[in-house]
Amino acid sequence: MVKYVSNIVPRIKAFSESLDRMEIFLEAPWVMIDESGNQQKYIFRRNGELIMSLNGTVTIGRWEYISTAKSLLINRIKDTILLNQDFVDNAVMILRMDGRDESKFILANENQIPDLDVAKYLKQLYYSRNQIRIVETTDGIMLEVADAYFNHLAVTIDGVSVPDGIMNYKPNRRVIIENGRIKKVLLKKEYKSDKGIIEIESDASSVIQPGDLVFLNQNPAPDGKYKLGLFHSIVASDGKVVK
Repeated sequence: MVKYVSNIVPRIKAFSESLDRMEIFLEAPWVMIDESGNQQKYIFRRNGELIMSLNGTVTIGRWEYISTAKSLLINRIKDTILLNQDFVDNAVMILRMDGRDESKFILANENQIPDLDVAKYLKQLYYSRNQIRIVETTDGIMLEVADAYFNHLAVTIDGVSVPDGIMNYKPNRRVIIENGRIKKVLLKKEYKSDKGIIEIESDASSVIQPGDLVFLNQNPAPDGKYKLGLFHSIVASDGKVVK
């Protein structure tokens, strides 16, 4: 989860509140799950008390907001730490130890996220704010693309740019990805010809063009002319449309 959060935080920072809006986190049950699976609950009281409950055992510490640094100073009795803001809203606080960017404190508001699945929450927030929808490939890979503008949009998997290649996302559709963007959507359609049913894979946004792939019986179509009706025909060579 920490790796995913680190990847997505730069993409959602624009939607973050600020720690100086203390009403966001005051008197709420914030839960941090450590690497051992222990759940530690923090409740920031208005009077500066910090209630810390680890598996039901309570310790009372102190907290203070340092406005000049936009940070939280937390006295946990055993130590005192300074935490800087990465992302804050009423459901999630992602803080990092001052001077240690890799040290993340990820807290979930139990009232807002009962299952404490921070990664799922942040993912849904990222999708909704950026009009991202999921396109599942035939291999079960979830591609993150824009709902409104499919072609030429950046495409990611869990916030990470997708390597160049071709992916099947429906039995009759493929996407060509170059430089982390969808270059083209390919659509395979059936056509009745004088030699039987053929399939032509072409750009989904255009008509049949030279270079499009032609298939007969799921194999590259033999060379020759194929009549597609009274006034339409194509010429195939090496399994491609040449005319």
